[in-house]
Amino acid sequence: MRRGRRRRAGLVITTALLTWAAVVGTQPVLSGAAAPAPGVYRIDGEPSQLTFRATSRLQTADGLFHRFEGEVAVDPRDLATARLTLTVDAASIDTKNRKRDDHLRSADFFDVARHPTVTFQSDRVTVAGSLVTVHGRLTMRGVTRAIDVPARVELVGDNTLVAQGEFALNRQDYGISYSSILNPIHDVIRVSFVFHARRKA
Repeated sequence: MRRGRRRRAGLVITTALLTWAAVVGTQPVLSGAAAPAPGVYRIDGEPSQLTFRATSRLQTADGLFHRFEGEVAVDPRDLATARLTLTVDAASIDTKNRKRDDHLRSADFFDVARHPTVTFQSDRVTVAGSLVTVHGRLTMRGVTRAIDVPARVELVGDNTLVAQGEFALNRQDYGISYSSILNPIHDVIRVSFVFHARRKA
């Protein structure tokens, strides 16, 4: 086999292995006879993370929210039973730039004086192969929109659920229309999360 063909074959094999590993790594792992009984799990803010990325013509702003809380009621043997509530303290936004953070808290963006929280309430959960999707309603700045949130969920021991995922939001959908003439802000915001939820006694 010529060198060029060997390289192409190696690339195909490597790509196939990576794809297989990605699919296997995202399989839900909450089924089985050993799974605990239905219960309520509370999000632990210490190890959990809620982050976002916003972009503009001149820069990218990575940020996070320091304060949020929530619960999920679920039968770990059947993820489709999950029901989730989440509340985020909008004033806890942090992009490592005090002037920018103060602006984000103002009426141009989150308007925390009038709308101190961002909330999410799930309506249902669907499981299709390796994909878990939470369908629900996100309320921000007094505007409620239906969104779908894909996630990978893992049961750690008997008492901890770990969910992680990423999704996109259009800020215009929630009345956040501010933009700078010199540095226009893109409408789509990427949101990422890793939630650790502990089973309530």
